[in-house]
Amino acid sequence: MLFDAHARAFAAFGGVPRRGIYDKMKAAVDKVGRGKERDINPRFFAMYGHYLFESEFCNRAAGWEKGRVEKNVQDQRRQIWQHASERRWKNLDELNT
Repeated sequence: MLFDAHARAFAAFGGVPRRGIYDKMKAAVDKVGRGKERDINPRFFAMYGHYLFESEFCNRAAGWEKGRVEKNVQDQRRQIWQHASERRWKNLDELNT
């Protein structure tokens, strides 16, 4: 599901970001070490190597880092919906496209 979501997002956005910021997801990280040290799952390693983006993982017990990620998502969501509210579509299929 994680890999499919990335592939679909990159296709929908028409590109790949330079960097992805992640919490300590079990699908991406096999073992959390000290600080930013991570044993990355080989499948996740292959995925970000294929798409050529940098992955950055939040520190353990650093809620402020996760808050930064969530704030970025909130800002982008607001910006996307603001842009969408200024447009009009003929039908639901056109909107979904």
